[in-house]
Amino acid sequence: MQNEIAAIQQKVTEKAVEIAQRTHEALKTIDPNLAKELNPQFTPPTAAKWIGLFSVNMDTDDGIPLNKRGSGVRRLVLVSFFKAAAERRLTAGNKRSIIYAIEEPETAQHPNNQAILIQSFKALAAESGYQVFLTTHSPGFASELPTDSIRFVTRDAAGKPKIDAGVDVFGQVAETLGVVPDSRVKVLLCVEGPTDVAAFKCLSQALHTEDPTLPNLGKDDRVAFVVLGGSTLKHWVTEHYLKALHRREVHIYDSDVAKYAVSVAEVNLRTDGSWAVQTAKHEIESYLHEDAISEAFGVQVGVPDKLDANGRALPRIFAAAYSAAQNYDGVMGDDKAKLRLSERAFPLMTAARLKARDPAGEVEGWLRRIGMML
Repeated sequence: MQNEIAAIQQKVTEKAVEIAQRTHEALKTIDPNLAKELNPQFTPPTAAKWIGLFSVNMDTDDGIPLNKRGSGVRRLVLVSFFKAAAERRLTAGNKRSIIYAIEEPETAQHPNNQAILIQSFKALAAESGYQVFLTTHSPGFASELPTDSIRFVTRDAAGKPKIDAGVDVFGQVAETLGVVPDSRVKVLLCVEGPTDVAAFKCLSQALHTEDPTLPNLGKDDRVAFVVLGGSTLKHWVTEHYLKALHRREVHIYDSDVAKYAVSVAEVNLRTDGSWAVQTAKHEIESYLHEDAISEAFGVQVGVPDKLDANGRALPRIFAAAYSAAQNYDGVMGDDKAKLRLSERAFPLMTAARLKARDPAGEVEGWLRRIGMML
């Protein structure tokens, strides 16, 4: 049976090489430095032995096998495998649903890698037919997750699992994880979603690079982001959940939802120095420059201030162009498009590009006003 076994070994090796290469490419998007250190290594077929017949390893450049590296490195590679598998299924048009369940992914990870992992998990969850379950006891990690995805798991008097969700449990979650107000925080910047956080951090960094008097929201500990979430925004504002923190609030919402104007008016009626606005353009993605999108994804799209002639905002325009360029089976949804733009296009925004898209200086005006509050 030696010839048959050799043929099977060859097929397994070919498939393993393909999977490893996809995983390696995905790892480059998560941690490029680690990706440079790792090389797939495959033990060549030997004489038929049922034990260890197929041996696949991944070694670092200095010859240390992956299974001898720290748990943090191994987790990053595992997440890269998940990401590669999701991308492969998406491009292949596979409609099978998948659930990824990962226990405490922040374990043994540098804070920067934790942030990268969160974005990767969000990208996976945004795919149609994919769901991601994460458990965590880390306040920092939990604070970066979408508020509408938070579940608080306890046991009732009978010992059965009890799962609660919604704004009413946020206080319990904060208390259980040991979240306390940071004395350095002077201003709470309230936005709709996590992609808005990424956008504001990138835009403020671009302007700060040119004018250091403007705050860099990604590095200024005096500003804390609060992700309100579209469905819970009204409750956060009406009930004034953050009042106990005794911090002034800045609320910046997209203009695509008319009812947000009510929340803006309520915040502006306060007498504690808080203020709120809606974007002049359709949404924060409307401030992107087409050159940043082209540089990030290799596709050319027009960026309308509001909606194009077909009633589409930028995320949907980009989704159609990018899906076609990648030969996707169908078109990615708006949430996935926004996530990709926040991960790869917003970091390429410069002060010049922003000023070209925002000649009135709206974004700069927000930052100057926040700077005065600080």
